[in-house]
Order: sequence, then structure tokens, then C-alpha cells
Amino acid sequence: MPGLLAIEDSGHGDAVVLIHGLATTRKIWGLVAPSLALTRRVVALDVPGFGESAPAGRGFELEAVAERVARGLAARGVRAPFDLVGHSLGAGVAVTLAAARPRSVRRLVLVAPAGFAEIPWPAAAVLAATADGLLAARRRAGPLVDWRWGRRVLLALAAADGARIPPTQARLMIEASAGARRTAPALTAITRANLGPLLARTTVPLGVIWGVEDRTIRVRNVEHVLDARPDARVVMIERAGHVPMVERPGAFVAALEGLLARLT
Repeated sequence: MPGLLAIEDSGHGDAVVLIHGLATTRKIWGLVAPSLALTRRVVALDVPGFGESAPAGRGFELEAVAERVARGLAARGVRAPFDLVGHSLGAGVAVTLAAARPRSVRRLVLVAPAGFAEIPWPAAAVLAATADGLLAARRRAGPLVDWRWGRRVLLALAAADGARIPPTQARLMIEASAGARRTAPALTAITRANLGPLLARTTVPLGVIWGVEDRTIRVRNVEHVLDARPDARVVMIERAGHVPMVERPGAFVAALEGLLARLT
């Protein structure tokens, strides 16, 4: 049901839609949305099955999730075409939506995208089976974010240097996984996906943003994106890991605004 898509809406003008990654929420964009909203309408959503958005079905199928997102945006008055930005797992949703509804997407930007390097089945199965437990353990250790070393440990995979992330923001990132109801099936879906052929069939102008020190999805994986779309414009953000919108919000806004200005 479209009404079950939770969004945060700010600004005016042409819309840019922001889709978050695994086990987080639309709040991940909180440091960059105000700057983006100075010149455009910014729509940050909770992916179905995460945050306040109801799941789309019993598992996590990229096609069903993308369709729920498209219908939910239309129900909230987000007119097509809009710019679409997807981070990590959200990039898989964004590519799927752009392929299914090419007239809905004006420009597509992928941030550290998952789904372009298939993980072998045994490793993927272990990740899916242990993810919820690991996230729960990290939430229990949440008080450690008050110390620099604690943020480094708890955000080791997310950030180049977790100590640079303010405690309030670090706490928000860690606690966001409490609302994740589809972590395991989403991990299974995205680790088994091979989105290259799907992206290759899209013609929407494409940009890519990646943190140079990403430990979750290594920056070398940009080659898989470029194999599918050699015309993609790529911006690397120094001193940033998997969440450049949190670690270096100013640099991220500059990168995104620059890409949207150049993509035609």
C-alpha cells in the first residue's frame, strides 16, 4: 500500500529522492538534506521493511520494493521525473526502479552501490544469518559512542574514522537498525544480485559517488559499474568510507550538486 511509505519532505523545486542503505533509515541523510533543500525539493524515504515503512511482501524482492517506493512517491505528490539517489542497498532499489520506470527518473546517482559484485553463496548465507545478531550487539554497545575509540570500533565498517563522527550522529546510526525488519532477506537479495546487466539497459544519466576508504564495499567495485555504463560520471570523496554523507557532508553535497549539474 503506497500510504505505508514513510518519507521526510523539505524544500521546493525539482525533487531529488534519497534512498538509504541496509539497516538504517531516512535519518542517515540528516546532515546533507538541509543544504540540498536550499535549491530543490528533498524527499528522504524509509525503504520498505526498514524504519517506519512497512515491508513490501514477506521477504525482500528488489522489484517489489522498487514498485512500492514508486507508488508511495506518487501518492505523496512527488511528480516524475525526479532525480534519484541510492546508497548501498538503496542503490540496488534505485537501479531497479530506474530500469522498471525509465520515464520516472531524470538523473540517477549511486553512492557506494551494492549489487554489482555477487558474493559466493556460503559467505552470503553466513552474513544473512548473523546480521541481526551483530546489529543487536552493536546497539547494546551503543554507550561506547561517547568515546572516540568506541566510535572507531562500532563504526569500523561504516566510516573511514568513526571518531570524526559526532556522538549524537553515531548514536543515531547505531540505533537506526532497531527498526530493521528485513535485514536478512535484504542482505540475501543484494548479495545474490548482479545489477550490471540491468543497469546496462538503462539510459538515464548516471553518476557515482564513493568514499575512497570504504571498507564495506571497496571502491575498486566502481569498475563493475563502469563495465555496465562506461558513460557514468564518478566522484571520489577522500577521507570518507561507506557513509560519505555522514563523514563529510559538505564534500558530499558538493559532489552530488556537481553531478546533477553535469548529468544531462
